[in-house]
Amino acid sequence: MSRKRPTVADLRAMKGKRQLTMLRVLTMDEAEAAERAGVDIVSVPPELVLNPQYRDAAPSLFTMPGDNFYEIGTADDFVRWAFRLYKAGADAVYCSAGYATIKRMADDNIPVIGHVGLIPSRATWTGGFKAVGKTADTAME
Repeated sequence: MSRKRPTVADLRAMKGKRQLTMLRVLTMDEAEAAERAGVDIVSVPPELVLNPQYRDAAPSLFTMPGDNFYEIGTADDFVRWAFRLYKAGADAVYCSAGYATIKRMADDNIPVIGHVGLIPSRATWTGGFKAVGKTADTAME
């Protein structure tokens, strides 16, 4: 049975109605297995979604590639990076950069997933490896 790949609007409409499944997959074999298992969302390394065969292997997976902010660069670099991935078949991108970069991407209509909680790449700023940003106010800090 074939499934339709959800859009951001579809995911928003499902909020509170059913739990979604999500996996981190690293290889094409894992993406194919997630597709067969009916997983909803996958987080992937950027090079996986850039593989032209990826969407044949995982046609219905909502796919969000991501990389650490220090691998990508400035907000302008993130926008270029995101459009390249979006063009290749990503449904959204994961961004661990700060609020200004995430806002810039959203303002450019790039579906972007930010990050709060345990952010290992920011441990020196947050006082070590601990959860931060548990509320909207502390996340904005």
